[in-house]
Amino acid sequence: MNRSFFVFLLLICQSCDWFVKNQQQDKDVVAQVGSSFFYVDDIVYDSSLGDSTKVVSQQINLWLKKQLVLNAAFQNEEIINEIENKVSSYRDNLVLFEFEKYLFANSFNEKISNKEIINYYEENKNDFILPFSLVKTLYAKIPDDAPSINIFRNNLRKYPNSDTTEIISYCFQFAEKSFLEDSTWIKFDDILMNVPFSGEVDKINFLKSRTYHEIKEEGYVHFIRILDKKLIGDFSPISFEEEIINTILLNNRKQDLFDNLRDSIFSNSVKGVDYEIYK
Repeated sequence: MNRSFFVFLLLICQSCDWFVKNQQQDKDVVAQVGSSFFYVDDIVYDSSLGDSTKVVSQQINLWLKKQLVLNAAFQNEEIINEIENKVSSYRDNLVLFEFEKYLFANSFNEKISNKEIINYYEENKNDFILPFSLVKTLYAKIPDDAPSINIFRNNLRKYPNSDTTEIISYCFQFAEKSFLEDSTWIKFDDILMNVPFSGEVDKINFLKSRTYHEIKEEGYVHFIRILDKKLIGDFSPISFEEEIINTILLNNRKQDLFDNLRDSIFSNSVKGVDYEIYK
């Protein structure tokens, strides 16, 4: 190497070192451990903390202890190797995660058809046995002095052979709470949470023996009209499981997409060029 060029490089390095040190001095260094610095700007102080000298001293000592322990830890090769392995593994997983996101955003069809949902349900029906009872129901909590409550009672008893709009309108005006989604399956327990039964309810017998029930509470009447039921041990209705099945199928589709891509990359790679196996 040309001697003058070497001297020139040496001067640049010294200048850079001087510049870094000068910058650090300009920033008012309070303490130093190795190449780490604690600056005035790093000090956190508020008048409510009391004696500033004591507070600053505590912060400096805490920083020094931490840096000295870190320095000692960095001398332990076993710890450093373990951390580097974890960082490398985390980085790989993060890259794969972001790569999957990119693939799904650019080549993934999120639309699951009704046919796919029905097929999955039929093929895995034994996975959809109910551990709780479901009902299609109308429920309302009405003040016992509400006007025309007997008309509402009769309409509810006769439902669906009564005027739906009258029931909805009445509940809108007078019900403290209500559930009027007659085509939606819900857990029977969710209804029972709102109804003040005097004791433990035999849910199975209740649902088997009744389609209409009233319970009086101080100042209120709870009305329950059972339209349909699925008991514990029955197959869960597909409409109740549709969202879960949709999620399962989406996850399966994502996994298939990534597996196919991985297999494609592997099959198109050349042994000895893109990868090697050592025995």
